[in-house]
Amino acid sequence: MKKTFALFLLKCVLLILPFLTLLGLYFYDDPFEVLHEYKDYYKSPVAVNEGYVGWQYYRMQRDSVKYNSFLLGNSCTMAFQAKDWEKYIPGGRAIRLYGSAERLGNIYRKVRALDAVQDSIANMIILLDYATLKQTQIGNISTHVLHPEVTGQSNWEFQMCFLQTFFNPDFWVPYVDYRVTGRYKRYMRGVINREEVERNCRSNDVYNPREKEIADYGELYWERHKKEFPERDTVRKVSPPIIMKKQFDMLSEMRDIFVKRGTNCKILINPKYDQVRLNPSDLKQLQDIFGAANVFDFSGVNEFTSDVHNYYEKGHYRPLLGRKILEAMYGKRDTIGIIQ
Repeated sequence: MKKTFALFLLKCVLLILPFLTLLGLYFYDDPFEVLHEYKDYYKSPVAVNEGYVGWQYYRMQRDSVKYNSFLLGNSCTMAFQAKDWEKYIPGGRAIRLYGSAERLGNIYRKVRALDAVQDSIANMIILLDYATLKQTQIGNISTHVLHPEVTGQSNWEFQMCFLQTFFNPDFWVPYVDYRVTGRYKRYMRGVINREEVERNCRSNDVYNPREKEIADYGELYWERHKKEFPERDTVRKVSPPIIMKKQFDMLSEMRDIFVKRGTNCKILINPKYDQVRLNPSDLKQLQDIFGAANVFDFSGVNEFTSDVHNYYEKGHYRPLLGRKILEAMYGKRDTIGIIQ
């Protein structure tokens, strides 16, 4: 009887040992960088939650840096460096609070959170496009879930989101493989970062390593990455209308916050490589809400989207173009309008 019970216990231990080993690895490595506070984030090889890390930098430095200018939107925000923007906003201290594949619902909640904790919201740039406007719900997966300070979510709920992701075989198998071998393999894409990216902790700016490749290879860069630039036909395309009541209400509430705060807010419609133009009805609604002078539509076919040299690949444009856009938004105006 005792031998039978001992054998049962042994089987139980062997059964749960892999789970306990993975759990121990999770708490030891903190692959998502959410268990502890770090002076410098992005040390993990894992694709971490960009929105969470950006908000952490903001929280840790807001009393010392005294931020007053905020860049919100998706990963295309990498095209706008704080040092470039601050040239147009005297006294501006900027930080990028973006999220991967950012949703309007996330942007809306970040604006509300800033309104609750910020002394000054002097300047704001919000990047929008069809995909961003389409999503009004907040993200609930590890790469998109918002910081608990933004949502009011409990830390337990927040942490469980990452733990569940870690125990998914699609995550832990490539993670453990990379940790053991130290070698990146193609199937690890989306879990392990292939390239190290230089970042500025103060502004949360990112410096894409492809800039160095462009500097090294010049025109040959676009030939080497030709597959990342699909052919574009000559038919001009327009996205379907997307701003409905939910979007309208969120955008209007953000506008009200900017009016209350005296915020100089610019709405920027991304110059996407696909050259699909934002629907004119959506553009009109944005202009009605924020004021036509504060909405800048760079979508569709234009001098910026037509030049392939403005892009790293089809999804992201370069600071080269970001500086041109800042000049278009601020540089040629005698005054900078406040939303009325």
